[in-house]
Amino acid sequence: MRFLSSFALLICCTAVCQTSQAQDLVGASESESRPTMRAQKLASHPIIDGLVGSESVWNSFPASSGFTQIAPLDGAAASQRTEVRIGYFENTLYVGVELFDSNPELLVIADRRRDASLDESDSFRFILDTFADAQNGFVFGTNAAGAEYDAQFIGSSEGGRAGNRLAGGSGGGLNTNWDGSWEVKAAITTSGWSAEFAIPFSTLRYPKGGEQVWGVNFQRTIRRTNETAFWSPLERQFNLTRVTHAGHLTGLVVPGSKNLKILPYLLTGASRNYTDLNPKTNYLKDFGVDVKYSLTAGLTLDATYNTDFAQVEVDEQQINLDRFFLFFPEKRPFFLENAGLFSVGETGEAEMFFSRRIGIDEDGGTVPIIAGARLTGSLGDYKIGLLEMQTEQVGSSISANNFGVVRVKREFKNRTSAGFVLTNRQGTGKLSDDKDYNRVVALDGRLGVGDYGTLSGFLATSITPGLDGNANAGQFTAAYAEERFTLNATYAEVGEDFNPEVGFLRR
Repeated sequence: MRFLSSFALLICCTAVCQTSQAQDLVGASESESRPTMRAQKLASHPIIDGLVGSESVWNSFPASSGFTQIAPLDGAAASQRTEVRIGYFENTLYVGVELFDSNPELLVIADRRRDASLDESDSFRFILDTFADAQNGFVFGTNAAGAEYDAQFIGSSEGGRAGNRLAGGSGGGLNTNWDGSWEVKAAITTSGWSAEFAIPFSTLRYPKGGEQVWGVNFQRTIRRTNETAFWSPLERQFNLTRVTHAGHLTGLVVPGSKNLKILPYLLTGASRNYTDLNPKTNYLKDFGVDVKYSLTAGLTLDATYNTDFAQVEVDEQQINLDRFFLFFPEKRPFFLENAGLFSVGETGEAEMFFSRRIGIDEDGGTVPIIAGARLTGSLGDYKIGLLEMQTEQVGSSISANNFGVVRVKREFKNRTSAGFVLTNRQGTGKLSDDKDYNRVVALDGRLGVGDYGTLSGFLATSITPGLDGNANAGQFTAAYAEERFTLNATYAEVGEDFNPEVGFLRR
């Protein structure tokens, strides 16, 4: 047997030599009690202008405060007061925050673009663990200029200080390419700054209606002093996505989650070549539609016909100076919701499913998608993902293909999960034969050991006609992260004939 292509053995030990300058954090273990706040049913819709302090609808109930630093004075009370209120009215969730500052003229605003990093600005962000499973969540944030920041992650972010990475094609980790429908306004006042968020419940996914308890945490950054503080205290090696340490949001009565969105498009035009002796008019007619529908409170169906991705943001330019494939993140909205559910493998290195294999050729050109459907979300104790898409033939070089993906995952307490994924590419049309296919099956899992340790890994095999060598791949990672040091050990091996054609392999 031959073993080649990618063999990695990495042992990394990083020592963090910082001396605690204040009292130890309270409640670092998820078994200890976490702070609680109550959502208030509002009498009317707030005016979303960023001016929280001057609006009676916010002042009618008490705010939550009491933030704790992780930097620069680990464990100390926040240097500036922050007051947060959460309310709801009809089909919208509202968050109002007042961020008091003794020197508002020194506020730092580094960027106003959507999803730009908030670390370099005076900013506020929060996480909603809508299923209260301590593994998944939505992140929303803004800075003093009212920039919009949102992200989604599904069981893939460990909440480490280096964990705010941009997600890859499968959406693993913190997926900042996901964009929800919501609104935020911020305003600078004489006492600091404030912000108001309006998030339709249809943007979120949560269990069936009734009064619910969600996980929640808030983060404030004061840029000029490099201060980072949280409402529910964290140890300094963690960040906001450590939802096992989130507080509790109670009193929230949510509406039913029947959500239907239909986005049709119609392209038409006419052209005539007057250099011809008998010019004829050529007419352009093209039609397509995208549909999003919430089958249940936790399951979402996305369907598409004659897909048009013309409105999608272009890829950032990259210069390739090595022999490895470039890795571009997925930005097409159809593939983004719950994208992390399909993430199996190592993002950017060896992924079993990479959605950019569908509808995009190796040179970045468009491969027309005839139709497709995608079902993702929660079904009882399980997370499921089903995808089926058909592409057209392009000229005489790219055959038509049918793509299918099945993903099932079960989550347990303490950051533990187990699952499997099956991918299939089947060539169709006149350029293909019965041996034009590729299949990959993989098992993956993660085991949380106490509050600081994690064991994770995957095993996979591919089936490709004509490749008879070692077609297996696997990875095992052991990690331990506490305040004083971080340990990481990873072993990965990829057989020379492992071939995830609906995935990504960096070689």
